[in-house]
Amino acid sequence: MERWAGCLIICALLLLAVPSIADEMPDLETLREERDEKIERYFVRALTQKRLSTATELLEEGQYTAARKKLEEMKFSRLNPYERALAYRFLAYASVGQEDSAAAVGYFEKVVEQAALAIDDEASVRFSIAQIYASMGEWQKVEEELREWFFFVDRPNAVAYYLLAISHYRREQYDEALTPALKALETSNGPKETWLQLVAALYLQRDDFDSAVPILEELLTRFPKKQYWVQLSLIYGAREDYEHALQIQQLAYAQGLLTQDDELRRLARTYLFHQLPHPAAQVLERGLEEGRIDRDREVLELLGNSWIAAREYEKAIEPLQRAAELAEDGRLYLRLGQVRVQREDWKEATGLLQKAIKKGGLDDAGKAHLLLGISYFSDDHPESARTAFQRAWKHESTRTEATAWLQHIDRQSQDG
Repeated sequence: MERWAGCLIICALLLLAVPSIADEMPDLETLREERDEKIERYFVRALTQKRLSTATELLEEGQYTAARKKLEEMKFSRLNPYERALAYRFLAYASVGQEDSAAAVGYFEKVVEQAALAIDDEASVRFSIAQIYASMGEWQKVEEELREWFFFVDRPNAVAYYLLAISHYRREQYDEALTPALKALETSNGPKETWLQLVAALYLQRDDFDSAVPILEELLTRFPKKQYWVQLSLIYGAREDYEHALQIQQLAYAQGLLTQDDELRRLARTYLFHQLPHPAAQVLERGLEEGRIDRDREVLELLGNSWIAAREYEKAIEPLQRAAELAEDGRLYLRLGQVRVQREDWKEATGLLQKAIKKGGLDDAGKAHLLLGISYFSDDHPESARTAFQRAWKHESTRTEATAWLQHIDRQSQDG
C-alpha cells in the first residue's frame, strides 16, 4: 500500500503543478450530508470483505498482479455501489503498482461513477486521477480533472495549485499558469524547488525581471545551486544593476561555481566594465591555465587588453601576439605596436607595425603609418621615417601630425 501511495506522491512532486479555483463552489456540507445518507444504505458483505482483505494483503506485499487478478474475479454485477467503489479503488492501486497508468485511470474513474464513497474519499480519488494524467503528460485532462476536484475540497493544497499551473505551462498558456503558480507558493509552508523554478520561469518569459529577482533570491537561499547564481547575475545585468551582477558573480566564483568558458569570460568582462582590469586578467589567466577557457583569438585579445588597462604592458604582449597571429586583420599587430611604442622599444614596434600594415583591414591605416614613422625616426632611420610619414599624410586623420613630422625631418636635414 505504501508503494502505490509513494508512486502517486512522486508523480505530483516531479511534475510541475498549480491551480485556479472555479468561480462557483457547491455547498460541500450539503453534498457530504447527502452522500453520507446514501452510504448508510450500503454495507459490505462478508464474502466481499474477505476478498477485499485478501487483495489488501497482496497489495501490501507488492504482489500487484496477483491482487489485480483476485479483484477481477469478483462478480461486479452482484455488488452494491459501495462495494464496487472499494473494489475498483483497489484495482486502481494494483494498476498503479504495475505502472499501468491507463488502467489505473480507468478504474479510478469507475470509482467516481459509483458516487458511493464519502465526499472526502472521492476527492482523493479525483486527485489521483489528475496526478496520473500528469505522469502521462495529458495536461488538458489534468486541468479538467483538477477543476472538478476543486468543487470537492474546502482547502485546495499547494500540490494541486502547482499541478494546475504546470498543466497551463506545458501547453504554453503562460499567463494562465502564473496565478495558480503563485497560489502554490502562498499556500505552501515551504515551497518546493520546482515550484519556485516555475514562477521564476513564468516571470522571465514575460521579461518581468523585477518580479523574478526575489524568486531567484529565494531559490538561491533555499537551494544554493550554481544555476541560480548564474541566472541571478544575468537578471541583474538585464536590469542594468551591474554592481549587484558583479557581486553575485564574485561570490559564485569564490565558491568555485563558475567553471564554464562563457561564465568566466562574462565575469572578466564585468570586471572590465567596472574598470577592474587586474582581477579580469587574473580570472582569464587562471581559466586558461586550468583549461576551462578555450585559447582562441577573442579571449587572448581580452586578456591582453585587460593587462594593458592594468598598465601591465609586458604581460599584455604575449597574449596579444598570439591573438594577432590568429586574427584575420592587422588590428592586433597595431595594438601591439602601440604597446611597444609606449615602452620605447622601437625595433619591436617597427616590426609589429609593418605586420599590421601588411595584414591590412585596419580601421585607421594612417595611424599605423604615423606610428611606424615615429618608430623609424626614434631608431635613427630618418629616410624610412619620411616614407612612413608621407603615407600617413595621405590619410585625413593623420595629415596634420604627419605634416609636422615631415617638417621636423626637413629641418633636421637642413641643420645637418
